Amino acid sequence: MLTKRTNILFSGETWTKLERLARTRGSSVGELVRNAVHESYFDDTRERAKEAYESILRNRKRVSGTLDYKALINEGRRV
Repeated sequence: MLTKRTNILFSGETWTKLERLARTRGSSVGELVRNAVHESYFDDTRERAKEAYESILRNRKRVSGTLDYKALINEGRRV
């Protein structure tokens, strides 16, 4: 149950876009804002994606020197 209220000021352009989006989704602007807040601040999916990205960066091999891109392309074509 919703028990707390707040006021948010939007530009006219943003409000129009939010109204249009809400209408196409069959919801209200308030529901869009609540969902955006939840996904931005309370959904751990974003945090897990960030951690996965950082893990990839930590574990990927560094290439020293220059790469022969033409040879790599030709090798890929043979596969």
